[in-house]
Amino acid sequence: MAYRENLDHEKVQQISARMQALSLNVLQTSSPCTVAIYHPARGEPDLTGLVQQANLAMLDWALPVCCTMPTGKVLNFARWRHGDPLVDGLYGIPVPEHMVWLQPEIIVLPCVAFHRTGRRLGYGAGWYDRTLSNLQIKPLTIGVAYAATEAAQDFGEAHDHPVDIIITEEEIIHVTGRSVPQ
Repeated sequence: MAYRENLDHEKVQQISARMQALSLNVLQTSSPCTVAIYHPARGEPDLTGLVQQANLAMLDWALPVCCTMPTGKVLNFARWRHGDPLVDGLYGIPVPEHMVWLQPEIIVLPCVAFHRTGRRLGYGAGWYDRTLSNLQIKPLTIGVAYAATEAAQDFGEAHDHPVDIIITEEEIIHVTGRSVPQ
């Protein structure tokens, strides 16, 4: 978190542009499917420009929405198109005003820190891990992290769901061998 807090807005935009370009390389080979992407908060890289990329016009997009279900607190995913109205959700993170639920085949998620084994740190509330545990079909997961937040030690715990791919501003790390749906 300290690394993010020391980045100015211009630097975040520069890094985000590089990550967006690398993400485009990964996603443009995908067949038509639904991709869940996060709305940036707290200094996270901003990849929302991917929604406007002509090369990705075949994809449906969704934003995560924090929900309480009988199985606990999980994320559901609501359709989002560029220009759709947004409202503040839990933690003040924007969510679509009108909820049309989708099941993503790909989830792009932010990482506070990461390890090359696919382990990631979030904010500690476990939203993504609980959600992935409850999905019947596991989507491809792409973690997005600043290269400087790579951890030397694997900090994974038993309940963690490693991501399949990690994208930093410097590289694409294929962790599991899974690739985008084709």
